[in-house]
Amino acid sequence: MEHDIAKVIREFYAARERGDRERIREVLSEDIAWHDPYPPPHGGDLSGREAVLRDVFDAAAQLTNGTTRLWVETVTATDRHAAAVVGWSSTVRGKTMSSRELAVFHVESGRIIEAWFYPEDPDAALAFFS
Repeated sequence: MEHDIAKVIREFYAARERGDRERIREVLSEDIAWHDPYPPPHGGDLSGREAVLRDVFDAAAQLTNGTTRLWVETVTATDRHAAAVVGWSSTVRGKTMSSRELAVFHVESGRIIEAWFYPEDPDAALAFFS
């Protein structure tokens, strides 16, 4: 049976894919710490759910014209943390890139309280989104 923490992460990505902002808000802690290597305004070290929604979801969607797709390849979890390999594709300024990243989450009481992201090819991803 899959650990409950893994289910939280799978539901988070499912909510992102279907554009369910209310469910995303429910899963993210109000004071979440978000560590995203992509440049601001659609990444960086962010503090708080509203900053994550504004910068990661809204600014990134604007940059990509809503073309980003994410899919969970695998999730492994303990009673506090989950690591997910996440595939993604996106189009920016007429160029498309597909890759993967390792996403690590700290989850408490069914909410993500901290998240870290590690691109498979950081240089290529940074150049693509810059």
